[in-house]
Amino acid sequence: MTTEERLVWIMGSPRSGSTWLLRMIIHPWQPDKTATGIGSAAGFRRSGPPVVPINESYFPLHMAPLNEITIGSRPGKLNDLRSADPNYLLSAAWQSSWHEPLRRLALQRFAAQADLAADRHRLGAEPLIVVKEPNGSHATDMLFELLPGSRLIFLLRDGRDVVDSMLAADGPGGWRARRSESAAVASEAERLAYVRHSAWLWLLRTEATERAVAALPPTQSLTVRYENLLADTAAELGRIDSWLGLNRSVGELTKIARAQRFGSLRNRLRRNKGVRAASPGLWRDNLSSSEAAAVEALIGDKLAALDYPV
Repeated sequence: MTTEERLVWIMGSPRSGSTWLLRMIIHPWQPDKTATGIGSAAGFRRSGPPVVPINESYFPLHMAPLNEITIGSRPGKLNDLRSADPNYLLSAAWQSSWHEPLRRLALQRFAAQADLAADRHRLGAEPLIVVKEPNGSHATDMLFELLPGSRLIFLLRDGRDVVDSMLAADGPGGWRARRSESAAVASEAERLAYVRHSAWLWLLRTEATERAVAALPPTQSLTVRYENLLADTAAELGRIDSWLGLNRSVGELTKIARAQRFGSLRNRLRRNKGVRAASPGLWRDNLSSSEAAAVEALIGDKLAALDYPV
């Protein structure tokens, strides 16, 4: 297979279980900030699946920065906000000059990491390259125009729970607020502005990923609902595993689901990596009535179209 054919992207939205899913796909390896993407603790394992994890390459974010997004802006593609400006690096007028070099850059970069990981961890000649990229999901359609031979896992979660989880991260005492130099989101006005912006980003990311799914052959994309993955982890993981061609046994998948379930993760991981209670519908308890109404005013139609109760 070519590098492009080995690429699998996990897209959809942050706070949708993408880290959890990546960990299950590569179990017993673990993703980490090493040259290969595989954590040092994996060195104690003699073998693992033929998968190279890339945890947030930020490539889609480089293609389509989020700084121009405002509530109400709903471009067909995020790049449309600037593509008509010939001075913009990735403008439509100059696409013939940047498209192929950018494509080569991405493929060479991912191939280099995959080759090193394959050699160092004995993964075989052509391991899969699974890129977890939820924060870049607003550019999923652009990404698949550039790399149409790669595959897509659309990890979908109720946008209200996504907003709630993001607010918990950036609110007082939240794991991301503790790391940041900026003040936590705390006042009623700050919270309302935050949940509206987060809801709008969920909508843009969801729609961009839907457009990519619609443009791909059915065999190149797989939609996974977070709620289903949580409810019957081993069965859903088996569906994903089969689609990826990993073909681990039912017994192996059951063990992986048990090892990676929320309750088994160490407290250190919960504190430092933003792992949170895996309970769909928590937004009902954590968002005020005005916040919930503001979110549903922005994304209610999309939630209904995706068969989430509104």
